[in-house]
Amino acid sequence: MKIMKQNHLRILAFTVAVSALLLTGCESSPASGTPSSTQSPTATQQPVESTTDVNPLTGLPKGEDYPEGQRPVAVMINNIKAALPQSGLNDADLLYEIVTEGGVTRIMAVYRDYRTMPTVGPVRSARDQHVQLMLPLGALYAHVGASTYAEELLETYKWKNLFEVDGIYRNFYWIDAERRQTLDQEHCVFTNGEFFSRAVDEFNMSATGFEPEPVFSFVDYDQPERSLTGGDAKTVYVRFSGYASSVFEYRDGKYYKSEFGEPQMDMATDSQLAVDNLLVLFAETSKYPDGILTKVNYDWGGAGYYFCNGRYEKIRWKKGLPEQPLLILDAQGNETEVQINPGTSYIAIVGNDQIENFSINEAKLNALESNPDEEIEMPDR
Repeated sequence: MKIMKQNHLRILAFTVAVSALLLTGCESSPASGTPSSTQSPTATQQPVESTTDVNPLTGLPKGEDYPEGQRPVAVMINNIKAALPQSGLNDADLLYEIVTEGGVTRIMAVYRDYRTMPTVGPVRSARDQHVQLMLPLGALYAHVGASTYAEELLETYKWKNLFEVDGIYRNFYWIDAERRQTLDQEHCVFTNGEFFSRAVDEFNMSATGFEPEPVFSFVDYDQPERSLTGGDAKTVYVRFSGYASSVFEYRDGKYYKSEFGEPQMDMATDSQLAVDNLLVLFAETSKYPDGILTKVNYDWGGAGYYFCNGRYEKIRWKKGLPEQPLLILDAQGNETEVQINPGTSYIAIVGNDQIENFSINEAKLNALESNPDEEIEMPDR
């Protein structure tokens, strides 16, 4: 659906976390009721200090300007071919890519410090499969519009819209006038640290009083990086759908991403998207009753692969309820978290129906899985 003109937008343009992480023992789900325990930070709440000296999103040292006790921000980014090139991808600490509808994927970029965000976008609407990954981060959430299922989750978990004041809608973004001359408006919505910070201040958003938990079990940054045990991985092919597929090529210590047969470029840095850690997680997916939107089943978990420094390793993942964190576990069926090397990370959530199309160094999984002793053991449902 095309975005209406800026001065007539009547959308959930921006949501902000107003509750702390919920208890992991909570039995309620978005479909069945309200979570059993919430805690709403106030504007006067003091920043929470971390007990570690690392950025919980990357495992790297915090640095002098680290935003102690400040919420991160997650931004929804348009990823259809017509929306390219995008901006701000290479400055993200985390990137999550998932199919939303019609085989199209959408990216959620997470930044530890919203104040220093470069130009990011095009900003797009929320989807529930991304919301369920955003909630455990306790992040401010920047999006333009939302699906019905995403709105339900945001309301259930009390991530509410604070962009309406006395019936007047105000923006955390702008419309790129030059792009708008040739592109539909939904491909032209951008934000940055200055615009976003102004919105946080103007709307007195609860941006402090929360320090994220580490997203992975990171190798200590002052220790040698871990060498993965599965073998070399110079190229990785991921097919999300008949419309969307990606190739990752390892060089210069990073995985460089291409899509639609071309390098995926970042306008902010005029460079190809590149990350330190690449995780491909296979999940059970289906269609919602509308027959259009994609549903990702996070309840059970699944198999996957972790790539770093030109090598790979089989893994498992599990999550559970929307407020529970994504866990990366070893492939032997233990509840042991895999150690992830410090750095930026890209996480692809891919439907199980695409496993047969996945390849490493152009080798399909049926060849990679030829040794039964190395097969991934999945937990019982």
